[in-house]
Amino acid sequence: MPIFKTPFNGYSVKFSPFYEHRLAVATSQNFGILGNGRIHVLDINPVPGGPMTEISSFETADGVYDVTWSEENENLLVAAVADGSVKLYDLGLPPTGLLASTGWDEMVYVWPHGTDPRAP
Repeated sequence: MPIFKTPFNGYSVKFSPFYEHRLAVATSQNFGILGNGRIHVLDINPVPGGPMTEISSFETADGVYDVTWSEENENLLVAAVADGSVKLYDLGLPPTGLLASTGWDEMVYVWPHGTDPRAP
């Protein structure tokens, strides 16, 4: 039986409606009372005794209590997060490394993560 060890406590496991060997796992640090969360997307090897492979993961600043797959799009996940928000994750998008922010001026600024927006 394949095993995948998560660094946080597990809360929810959902199989993909599109891929029978793919599942999403919602986890929370410190049993969801305080700390971060993470969603793991795993592929189970169809060969008996084969490894379970993590194909993606998403970090959150708060615990993740539940996760589910979209029934319309094979790449979309929806998660219930401890801060009361519902977050949408898209496996089809490549990691961009972009940071977006807004302020009193009602403008949205987007720049590569780790750069100084004040630099010329």
